[in-house]
Amino acid sequence: MGHEIGPTDPLDAAIGVMAAADSRLIQETAAQLDAGTVTTVAEAVVAARRVLIFGVSTSGAVAGMAGGRLRRIRIPCWSHADAHEALADAALLGEGDVAIGISHQGRTREVLESLAEAGDRGALTVAVTSFARSPLAELADLVLTTASRETTFRLGGLAAVHSQLFVLDAVYVAVAQRTYEQTNEAFERTIRALESHRVERN
Repeated sequence: MGHEIGPTDPLDAAIGVMAAADSRLIQETAAQLDAGTVTTVAEAVVAARRVLIFGVSTSGAVAGMAGGRLRRIRIPCWSHADAHEALADAALLGEGDVAIGISHQGRTREVLESLAEAGDRGALTVAVTSFARSPLAELADLVLTTASRETTFRLGGLAAVHSQLFVLDAVYVAVAQRTYEQTNEAFERTIRALESHRVERN
């Protein structure tokens, strides 16, 4: 199946193109993902006093979702899509902390500035990008590369969202494995706390 969607294509055909592209995207991302790097990042996150995840635009939304996952299992994590907030928090990091910057092309100035600030303060810096030779990748201590498979109307960063989430979910799972009891206890507490906000099943 191709990756182009025409203005008169039936919706079911367009959905098929999207599904095929996203499935291939995840497979390509998984194939190039280095498990050793994921392990190193996860162990640093577990040991960190403070974890900061940031990006702008769609990458900022990914940062928010990844940060929410980690916070729910008691990882002291802050996530930002606002450049000023990310830069200010990066300035408060120190030795043993972790900063994760997300940028599809690895050329977003605000992400570069925040990751550089975090590195200057002694934090371990991690880049999540589709371009292993980008300025962001060159700046970071560790790089997690993502695949990007564009389709009509879903270009660049929009096409990379699923692979960015997949890579950060791999880190999340590795962290959860290393904090198994803490994670399960946190899940139990949060599920109970949220239960009253769910309607009963029919």
